[in-house]
Amino acid sequence: MNRFIITLLLASQLPLHAQEVSAELRSNISELISIRVANRQRSIADSLGKAFRPDIYREQFNKVLLGGTPVENDDATDCPAATAMANGILKQFDPQDYDAAGILQRVETHLATPAPETEEEMKKAYEEYEKLTEQVQKGYRPVLRAREHAKEQEILRGNAERSSVVQLDFGVQMEVEPGTDTIRKLNRGTTETGIAYYTRTTRRMEWNDLPEAIRLQEDKLPAARSWTFWVPTEAEQKVAEFKQQRLQNEENRRAELMKQLLGNRKPTTTKKPVARAEAKDDTQQEERPMMKIKVWRDDPKAPVKTLPDVVSDMI
Repeated sequence: MNRFIITLLLASQLPLHAQEVSAELRSNISELISIRVANRQRSIADSLGKAFRPDIYREQFNKVLLGGTPVENDDATDCPAATAMANGILKQFDPQDYDAAGILQRVETHLATPAPETEEEMKKAYEEYEKLTEQVQKGYRPVLRAREHAKEQEILRGNAERSSVVQLDFGVQMEVEPGTDTIRKLNRGTTETGIAYYTRTTRRMEWNDLPEAIRLQEDKLPAARSWTFWVPTEAEQKVAEFKQQRLQNEENRRAELMKQLLGNRKPTTTKKPVARAEAKDDTQQEERPMMKIKVWRDDPKAPVKTLPDVVSDMI
């Protein structure tokens, strides 16, 4: 057999990298997108009637989707509705994870297929769509999380090479702005969560709002003008292990103290077992992404806020 063919056969049996999608998932994503696009186009056509120009809609949608980059201003394009639809797909799915050209062909196939008419047909189509959506979510979320985690590790490694960043316990990293404020008096903060899909909030923040991985290290947080923390995914688990070990050490010390006090005498009462927290089912819980938290204390005497409400250096 040709050596090249043998190599391909062997490669096809190798396990997929955690950050890659399988051929089946890629096909499911493409099919899910094509159904959404076809349904959306039908909906717009029904609402606009004869005013709808399918050729313009199709041309604009194809242009944006095949371009692989979201368009900033929908209204500046020939068909804002088509641009918005394509933008939504590009923001939800990585272009490498679906077959763009294949999607366009599938859309035409769906549009050429008569829409469900009876209630039973509509119910069946809806159930099939929901099943497909569930399959895509189940397969795609771990892929996105793996990619996100890889980027988190890259950020943490880069921080470790910066002299201004201090490595704390539980994997937490910290950078401070010179100042004399006490962190317990902070009242302003920003939080950035995740990389692939992040949320950002700006609000009043107090000491108890900070993750436990930070609060447990209060003695290591110097006076400053502001504090920036990177709290990795693994920090929560490391905190749980630390607290469990601390509890075990306390039990061991109590047992040793009782042994010293009683000597050879036996205790008159039976020690009650310490209640243990039930183990969590990790398979049902989605990992929390890394958090970047910046906190500071506003100076009420300052004519303007000394620090912005929104952190400028995005993850």
